[in-house]
Amino acid sequence: MGLETVIEDVLAQGRSEAEEIHRATVAERERILRDARAEGAKLLAQREQEGRQAAERLRIQALARAELESKKIVLSAQKELLDQVYSSVLEKLPRLPESEGLLRTLLQSHAEEWRNGKVYCNARDADLVRSIVGKNFGGTIECVGGVVIDNAEGTRRLDLRFETILADIWRDSIKEVAEVLWPPQ
Repeated sequence: MGLETVIEDVLAQGRSEAEEIHRATVAERERILRDARAEGAKLLAQREQEGRQAAERLRIQALARAELESKKIVLSAQKELLDQVYSSVLEKLPRLPESEGLLRTLLQSHAEEWRNGKVYCNARDADLVRSIVGKNFGGTIECVGGVVIDNAEGTRRLDLRFETILADIWRDSIKEVAEVLWPPQ
C-alpha cells in the first residue's frame, strides 16, 4: 500500500464521515423545524382560542351593558311617569269635592290634639277650619290642603297636610301602583 492509497482511504473515510455528519445535521434540522412548526401551530391554536374567548367575553359584557342601560332607561321613564301621577294627584286633591269632608274628618278625629293647641291650614280653607276650631285657629300656612296641629306648649306638631298624608300613602303603596301600571310578566 502506497501512501497515495492510504491518503485516498483517509479522504474517503473523511468524506463518508462528513456525509454522515451532514445527513445527521439535516435530519436534526428537520426534526427541530418539525418541532418548531408543531409548537408554533399549538401556540397559534391556543392564541386563537384565547382570542375567541376574549371576544365572547367582550360580547357578553357589551350585551350586559346594553341590557343594563335599557333597564335604566325604562326605570327612568317609569319613575318619571310615577312622579307625574304623584304630582297630578297632589294637584287635584284640594279641588276634590270631598276635600271639605276630608278636612272635617281630620279635625274630628284629632279633636283631642287641637282643643288645647293651635290649628293651621291654607288660606283657602281658613274660614272652614276657623268655623270648626274657633279660638284654636292659629293662622294660615303654605300647603295644598289639610291641617297642622301644634300642642298648647308648642313642643309637638301633628302634620296632617294633604301632601304629607299623600307622601305616606304613596311611599307605602308605590309598589302596588307600579304593579298596576306595569304588571309583572
